[in-house]
Amino acid sequence: MIEVDADLEEGIVTARFRGAVTNREFIDLATTIANFGSVDRVLVYLDWVGIDRWAFSVPTAGGVNEWRRARKMIARAALVHQPRLNRQAAWLAAFLRKEGVKVRSWRPQNADAAATWLRIV
Repeated sequence: MIEVDADLEEGIVTARFRGAVTNREFIDLATTIANFGSVDRVLVYLDWVGIDRWAFSVPTAGGVNEWRRARKMIARAALVHQPRLNRQAAWLAAFLRKEGVKVRSWRPQNADAAATWLRIV
């Protein structure tokens, strides 16, 4: 499950992943970000700490297109996750960087630093 909280006045989108996450939910998150309609690019905080399992595979062509649309809306992204999710984090970070998005990955114990970096860089 993915919970999304958006504060477009602040320009921040927070997505908290919990329990089992599906690739469909991951693509739906991209669609949600792409459809915010913000004039400026947003800051995205991805909290993956609560993920129990995620049978990740590289998105299909349709999923990649949704993430292409989403990355045009993102200025910076902070990913907070356990080491077991390095594959997912690496794919997303590399994909976002192709559009010039600044991305950093953080361990859960550094979640506060991730939130600070997102707002001040």
